[in-house]
Amino acid sequence: MIIQSKNVYFEEKLQPLQVEFKDGKITGIYNYGFLKADEDFGDNWILPGLCDIHSHGYHMADANSATEEGIREWMAYLPKEGVTATLPTTSAGVPWEELLKNVENIARVIESGNKGAHILGVHSEGPFISKEFRGAQTLEAMVIPNEKIIDDFQKACHGHLLLVMMAPEVLEDCSVIKYCKQQGIRVTLGHTGADFEKCAEAREAGAVSFTHTYNAMKGLNHRSPGTVGAAMYFDDMYAELIGDTCHVSPVAANILARIKGKDRLITVTDSVAAKGFPVGTYDTPEGIISVTEEEVCRLQNGALTGSAAMLCHVLGKEITRSGIDVVTAINSCTCNPMNMLGFGNVKGYIKVGYDADITVLDKNYDAVQTYVMGEAQL
Repeated sequence: MIIQSKNVYFEEKLQPLQVEFKDGKITGIYNYGFLKADEDFGDNWILPGLCDIHSHGYHMADANSATEEGIREWMAYLPKEGVTATLPTTSAGVPWEELLKNVENIARVIESGNKGAHILGVHSEGPFISKEFRGAQTLEAMVIPNEKIIDDFQKACHGHLLLVMMAPEVLEDCSVIKYCKQQGIRVTLGHTGADFEKCAEAREAGAVSFTHTYNAMKGLNHRSPGTVGAAMYFDDMYAELIGDTCHVSPVAANILARIKGKDRLITVTDSVAAKGFPVGTYDTPEGIISVTEEEVCRLQNGALTGSAAMLCHVLGKEITRSGIDVVTAINSCTCNPMNMLGFGNVKGYIKVGYDADITVLDKNYDAVQTYVMGEAQL
């Protein structure tokens, strides 16, 4: 299969090229028109497949409680927004024992295979949260992690637990972060009131990222840098951004993007189970949630509780509304999450030998076509 466009994202430039792939791998990159193309996408962007590492659900399926059928429907949908890989993301929403039982459904789908987006692993955004900064998560479901808790979670995930969020101030010490690193689990800091010094301690222990930066964390003050200050200060740590311009203002999003640069920003949707439904109010596994015209989700008290946004549209808003430069915005949806998770040697780039996970976007940032391991999805 050979596809071509006048705007192929290769070596951090949009340029006229052809991309050849066979048996799920990219096998050649040529000048535009060099060989006869099977598909010519004109001026549309050909990008590495988009990756959403922070996604809770879709169409009433929720990572805390979804059935295998619900997870499969969710994964089959994701290529419509250009997503080729994801991490189903849990939260503090159900009792601990129930969560352990239910995440096995995700593990079984991973092991038996599915249509649509590839599940890289499981992401736990909860229940290891702080009381003060729990946001829309449930206080009763909070758990303070230790090595046994991590082992139990990993066992329930059949070894697929890949990313764990913690509020470091609730820990007795940061040894559990060190333990996660030893087990190959990435640790991100979020839903936290940790001060700068505690974040620095967590970083030394092995934490690598910050969860939906600005949201549900201690803010930046000129005398107390807080969690946000730490996210900006440490050049070697990644920072998630919900770039829909509602969770974070365009100006604040632009500031974070400039500071983290093209290699450390990660764009996420933080989508929830109400995603996939039109504007309205719904009784979801996460509670009564309203989907707004801005594609955000709100609780009955008006508080934000994730989004219903498509990642391709969030990418577009970052560029057109927040003024984030194109390279930083694209990398934040493609290679940066893959590098953070350890897949950057096979995914996240248009390179010969890499997986043929490819997204084609039009001028409205809608997915025209999505290829997962070379298979057209739309």
